[in-house]
Amino acid sequence: MYHQYWENDDVTFRGQYEIDHEAQAITSGKVLIMVMGSSTPYVVETDATIVAEEITYKVADLVAGQYRLFFTAILDSGADQRTGIIDFVVRRKEAG
Repeated sequence: MYHQYWENDDVTFRGQYEIDHEAQAITSGKVLIMVMGSSTPYVVETDATIVAEEITYKVADLVAGQYRLFFTAILDSGADQRTGIIDFVVRRKEAG
């Protein structure tokens, strides 16, 4: 399932990780956004914002296209690392 946004929007993506239905504290995390069908990143791997059990990243001025966002989080144990994926599409606003 793709999340849909509009060109030039600012969007904050959020993620959480659970193990055995229990939210996990995140000690650090990264985000990478790729353009679908391309090996060129839209946002190269960079630090995500971490607040306890939530990982976030704000993207400004999105351009039309299809994307895949990868959140990689290191959990409170330090030895456990998890990656989550968010697929999204950005559409052009039509004058109407």
